[in-house]
Amino acid sequence: MSTASQRPPSATVESRATHRPVPQLSDRQHFVFGYVSPSGEERPFGFRESPQDTWFVRYGRCERPPGSFREECLRTAKRVAEAAGSAACLHVMFSGGADSEVALRSFHEAGVPVRAAILRFQNDLNLHDIAWAVNTCETLGIPYDFYHLDLLKFWQSEAWSYAEATTCLSPQLLPTMWLADQIPGYCIMGSGENYIVKRRPNLPESDEYHPSLWDLYEKEKIASWYRHFIVRGREACPGFFQFTPEIMLSWLMDPQAQALWKDQCYRRLDSMSSKLAIYQTHFGLQSRPKYTGYERVAEAETRLREELARRLPPAQQIFKTPVPTLIQQLRSDPDRPHLASRLAGFKNSPWDSDFDPRELPPGFTHTPSAQES
Repeated sequence: MSTASQRPPSATVESRATHRPVPQLSDRQHFVFGYVSPSGEERPFGFRESPQDTWFVRYGRCERPPGSFREECLRTAKRVAEAAGSAACLHVMFSGGADSEVALRSFHEAGVPVRAAILRFQNDLNLHDIAWAVNTCETLGIPYDFYHLDLLKFWQSEAWSYAEATTCLSPQLLPTMWLADQIPGYCIMGSGENYIVKRRPNLPESDEYHPSLWDLYEKEKIASWYRHFIVRGREACPGFFQFTPEIMLSWLMDPQAQALWKDQCYRRLDSMSSKLAIYQTHFGLQSRPKYTGYERVAEAETRLREELARRLPPAQQIFKTPVPTLIQQLRSDPDRPHLASRLAGFKNSPWDSDFDPRELPPGFTHTPSAQES
């Protein structure tokens, strides 16, 4: 363990022009995000220029059929190391949460040397997460460094330069950008996990759990982390769980994930309810209470969030991709019928190639996403 000294962040880039070089942020730069202007001009990796811009994302195709989720996590760790270069020191930004722990364990179990970067707030605001992170590192024998930050002072001053440069509306994302600037090597963030949400049928309230499509949500505000590295002109892995198409597809085809988006998990409405169970199956994670480290500064966070919303352009759009569409986009063999067959007891299933929303049961509304429109 070591306590890292703070490095001053590099100067904030004044211009947010779209012609700047884009550093490599995913394998083969497969994950693309950006905006479409009202005139239809697409600006990959660009920044929002008007409230009328439309947020979009797209993904590359797998080069091969993926293995299990665990296998793809370890392969992704090796691909990240290859992208960083043999001379680079790899740092996983470890919050102590489940996502970053899986990322850290993936490097460790793949035999890729890595360090953990742990952000420590003044007055022990995130002591619970720090204790979990340190225990994990010492159990696995992974070296780690502390980076100290006075959170309230940061929010009142330096945070604004990060927010304005990246159009970041979330106070909780800003300290992570600061942390990235302190790390001397290649940064890896345990984010980018598939967050899928069940569409709500337009039916009267009842105890029935009606079949419906699930969508992958890509939130514009989360891309602030990617934009930070674009502004800095710095290669990094801002989203470990979407660094390759294979790791994305391996999670979607995991039996527990399939049970979720095939509506076999009664009353579950999004993937947050199953995420830890999937991690436990593949990496043996221990259950832990969910903390953010921001519980004791909730009032200050709310004030900053409201001020960011007033002063910055809107950046709250969500790009939704239906899971069957996403599977077809990611697969290396898109012409072969995918494994999502008919749902039991639902004749006109959204998974069928001849799906016709006009033939859905009475009261069921199918809302097309951007890709279906």
